[in-house]
Amino acid sequence: MNLKLKIIIASSLALLATIFPQKISQAQTQETIIRRELLFVGVRGDSPWFGFRDDGEWTGYCIDIAYALAEHLSANQLEPIRVRLVTSTTQSRWDMVTSGRVDLECGPNTISAEREEKYGVNFSTPFFITATQILVNKETQEEDLKEGKGVVGVVKNTTNENDIKTTYPNERIDNKYLSREQGVKALLDGEINGFASDGTLLLGSLFILNSELGDDYNLLTPQQNGRPFCAGYGFILPGGEENYSWKRYVNDFLAHNKKAQRVRQKWLGDLSENSQRIYDACTQE
Repeated sequence: MNLKLKIIIASSLALLATIFPQKISQAQTQETIIRRELLFVGVRGDSPWFGFRDDGEWTGYCIDIAYALAEHLSANQLEPIRVRLVTSTTQSRWDMVTSGRVDLECGPNTISAEREEKYGVNFSTPFFITATQILVNKETQEEDLKEGKGVVGVVKNTTNENDIKTTYPNERIDNKYLSREQGVKALLDGEINGFASDGTLLLGSLFILNSELGDDYNLLTPQQNGRPFCAGYGFILPGGEENYSWKRYVNDFLAHNKKAQRVRQKWLGDLSENSQRIYDACTQE
């Protein structure tokens, strides 16, 4: 779309907003949130450090950042914006945003233009960087998996599945798992030889299951052209040009809001040596 056409469309939308304010505001997420004084945020309960339950209570980056965003939205309002957390899943997250059930979904959502087009959403700028890794028993070597000597589990329809399909034999990949914890437990029980997911989340799953890397388990890092399969996490936001202002607002909040920066440092600033190695590998020129 050329610049002239964009200007014409933007001007037309501005004019329509004055003529039909209620209809237009229904499509503009920020206005809707302020009008109802309520921010709906989708959060997964299976992603330690991002969103999980500790003794039944929600905790993690996504919970704290949701309340920080609500506080930011409340700055010039008579009444504070409240937060309502809605449980999302890997499978439901897209529809929850596009259907309007939530105003954004926060979690380990890998940013890609293909996903934006496929699901009709926008992504925010990244708030975290990780990469696809494979949790394996200590004795399992990467060459063993490449030669088809073991089975690698993965959650279906994820970027992790796409990544390992370019590296390992498809007939040795098992994508029947519905959650990360289910796959990690299958590995710990000896049912598979490795389980692929984002490295940071694999460490979190071990944490939930009261296990850890050490003498028994290791993380392999598949690579393509000498680099890991890097992933930047972003909020899932409503799609369409009518919601670009909401995307800009969220991006500005993530980049410049002091509380947003403190929340990120609290939860994601210093996770592990593995996370730092991946970050360095993914951000090098």
